[in-house]
Formats: sequence, C-alpha cells, structure tokens
Amino acid sequence: MGKYYEAYEERYQAVEKAGIPLWGHSEENGAMLKILAEWVEKNHLAGKRILDFACGEASAGIILSRLGCQYTGVDISETAVLKARERLCPFPHAQILHLDMTKESPAGVFDAALDCSGFHMLVTDEDRMNYLHNAHQCLAPHAPYLFLDISYQDPETPGPIDSIEQWAKLMNQNYETPEKRTLGGREVYLRTLPARGRSRQGYEQELTQAGFSMDSCIISNRIGGIPSGCIIHAHKM
Repeated sequence: MGKYYEAYEERYQAVEKAGIPLWGHSEENGAMLKILAEWVEKNHLAGKRILDFACGEASAGIILSRLGCQYTGVDISETAVLKARERLCPFPHAQILHLDMTKESPAGVFDAALDCSGFHMLVTDEDRMNYLHNAHQCLAPHAPYLFLDISYQDPETPGPIDSIEQWAKLMNQNYETPEKRTLGGREVYLRTLPARGRSRQGYEQELTQAGFSMDSCIISNRIGGIPSGCIIHAHKM
C-alpha cells in the first residue's frame, strides 16, 4: 500500500477523466497573481531559480515564468506532472520533476521556494520534518520561502501524529470512501484528502526545527476553498 498522500494521484486522474480542465488554482486567480508578483518584486526574484513544491498543474509556474523567474515545479502525482509540463510548453526554461519531497530533494541550489497548499497535505510528524529537511537542503542561504494558502487551525489538534490511521481517528474522518462532488459543472467521485493545519506557533516551531525563520503569518481566506487558511513568509537561516 502506498503513502496516504498518493491519493492525490487518484484525484488528478479522476478529475482528468471527468473532463475538468483544472482541479487546483488557476493562473488567472487575481489574489494569487498579486501575492506572487509582490513576493517576486520584494525579493528580487526575476531571473532567479524558484522551486515550487506540490506544484500540481503549475498555475503558479505560469505566473512565475511570466514574471521572469526560472521555474522548477515538483509533484508526487504523475498525472499532475504531465499536465503541468503540457501547460508550461510556452516557457522553455521551466521544468517539472516527478518526485516525493518526503524522500528526496531536487538536484541543484534554488534561490527561493513556494508551497501552495502543499505542506498541510502531510499529516505525520515524520513526513513533515522530512519534507522541510529536504527543502532546506536544496535552498541557498537566506532564500525566501512562501507558504501560500495552507490550512490554519487554532487551537490545533495535539500531536505527535505518527500515522494516517491515528489522524483519521482524531478527526473522525473517512478518507477511504469517495463522495460525489461537483467541479467545473461536472460530477466526479472523490475521496476526502487529509489536511493537517497548525497554529502560528505550531508552524513556527516546525520551521525553526528545520532551519527556517518565520517572518510573518497572515490569516487569510482569500484563495481557494480551505475554511481557514494562512500565508506564511519565511526564509532559510
């Protein structure tokens, strides 16, 4: 049996089979456009190497490529990777890698990193720390790290969390049985995917332990459908 977060591949397959153009964010999302443009300008990232974790269909990659960044996206879902590569064809310097950030990091050194709705999909303490460790390994000193639209929960569910079974029991949630959803005007059966949000203090503790410093945590519901989300600006120490 694969890892619990490999259910994202199942979801991308189901969405594609249903003929839904995009499951994730669109590159036309005004809030995302504004936040990424401000981030690139503030950190002087035009022409720099940007790494996008859990890139999905690479809508952020299209935005960042248009802003002049050298974009690399990574994702666990092979279906998402293929779609992302197709969508990034107009940008010859952009690339997409198929890998698991809890097990490895991409080769090379990157000037900045983006995580858009990715970090919270990791539930266990071990997976989260492995992911942050691998992110730290491939970033340049002081590289900015933007977490965009990740789940926020305060008070948070107490840890440690050692397994998806433990998390499902704590949440009283069924992550196995697909339910009918409507996306893009089409019906599709999808399983609920686990998401572990944390408080500001919880996220700051995780980032500090992995060698990052949190610069700000802004509670926001402006992007996506997460009931309570946040935007975190951090950097590698």
